[in-house]
Amino acid sequence: MQSAIVQMILIVVGIAAAAIVSIIVYAQLSSNAPETGDNIDNTRITTETLCKAVGGAWTAGTPGSCA
Repeated sequence: MQSAIVQMILIVVGIAAAAIVSIIVYAQLSSNAPETGDNIDNTRITTETLCKAVGGAWTAGTPGSCA
């Protein structure tokens, strides 16, 4: 049977491990994100939300297009 102190230590270690994983994932994703002025092929974008996120102008239609 585990004591309360051992359980608290395990909880803290679990939270620390989750925080470390989150920091590593965030660092990897942010390093791969496009910067302002990067070459983005707007012709491959198929949603209005993504088009606006990269600073494009959405043209409605079937299918819509981003410029």
